[in-house]
Amino acid sequence: MPGPFDFTGQNIETTYQRVLQTDGTNIYDGTGSLFTIFNTSSFATTGSNIFIGSQTITGSISVTGSVTASYFVGTIDGGTF
Repeated sequence: MPGPFDFTGQNIETTYQRVLQTDGTNIYDGTGSLFTIFNTSSFATTGSNIFIGSQTITGSISVTGSVTASYFVGTIDGGTF
């Protein structure tokens, strides 16, 4: 049985809002508006991760292991960098 993301047999005018597309850099919704993911809960990851562009974190970061940053602006343990 098809799930809610199966567009088979549906007209584009009734499904385009649920489609995401990319230009290779950004993600856009079916109307061409920039698509942004808001994560207001916990985020866990394992392995290597590369973040390109601005990343804003409100709250705390907990790390087990090492962190490498080529550029940092902020405060660590009360010291401003």
